[in-house]
Amino acid sequence: MDQSPYLFFAEVVEAGSFAMAARRLGMDRSNVSRRIKELEHTAGVQLMRRTTRKMVLTDLGAAFYEQCLAVRSEIEQAKNLLLSHGDGVRGPLHVSCPPAIGRLYLVSVFEAFCRRYPAVSLQITLKSGAVDLIDERIDVAIRFTNEPSPHQVARVLGQTHWIFCASPDYLAEHGTPQFPEDLAHHAWLGMRTRMELQLRKEAALHRVVLRSRVACPDYALLGQMARDGLGVCLLPVYVASRGLPQGGLAQVLADYQVEPTPGSTLYAMTLPGIHSPPQVKAFVQFLAETVQAEFIH
Repeated sequence: MDQSPYLFFAEVVEAGSFAMAARRLGMDRSNVSRRIKELEHTAGVQLMRRTTRKMVLTDLGAAFYEQCLAVRSEIEQAKNLLLSHGDGVRGPLHVSCPPAIGRLYLVSVFEAFCRRYPAVSLQITLKSGAVDLIDERIDVAIRFTNEPSPHQVARVLGQTHWIFCASPDYLAEHGTPQFPEDLAHHAWLGMRTRMELQLRKEAALHRVVLRSRVACPDYALLGQMARDGLGVCLLPVYVASRGLPQGGLAQVLADYQVEPTPGSTLYAMTLPGIHSPPQVKAFVQFLAETVQAEFIH
């Protein structure tokens, strides 16, 4: 048997179902089922039990899956070893970053990287929140967080802080909140439909529960809506700073700090491994050289 059945089996297991595996692999569901049956028939064993809704690995199937992962890892390391001794950085690179950071700051970074390394094919996914690097096949995830995963390599790129903002026109019409509890009486623009915030001023800690008039996991969009007078929102300063100097936004509750913040440190996160692909190493280093100053405020 060549390597392909091992890689194929790992793909199917990680997909969770034949239907999802078929979508990921770009083939018919019946072909996925047929190949698994052929693998079991060749080996003379049952590797998984299938129902109409899910599949469950047998004990042997689970052990075989672990070995398939080892095979895939060895293949990747061999490939990266060859690439690392080549005459340039090349190959596919999948990067994930939040929409606001991508649109406001990283477009020029991505363009400059592509110009420096024309043999790299760059895939960009704009997505907020946690990311599974393995399941989503992400090479580098750029995220603001307070606690990066211990299972990932996290390189610090910069810092930011968070401020409450609204447009001067909105505040003139609805009044300026003086205390955290006042936020409950204002139109709230938030990441989720319901948000619990803790704000500290010196030794006093205030807890508020807010229901969003508009909920969206994109700070650039929330910032624009705040500038347009739709309500009050909590923004990272790298987004808010685009409205403050021009008067489109005004800071409120400046004496209060959010604890904990949604994320104050910007990281480039990758999977651990000795033989990281050259294009991943090059991109992380490029980020460290070009992004850091943008987010320190």
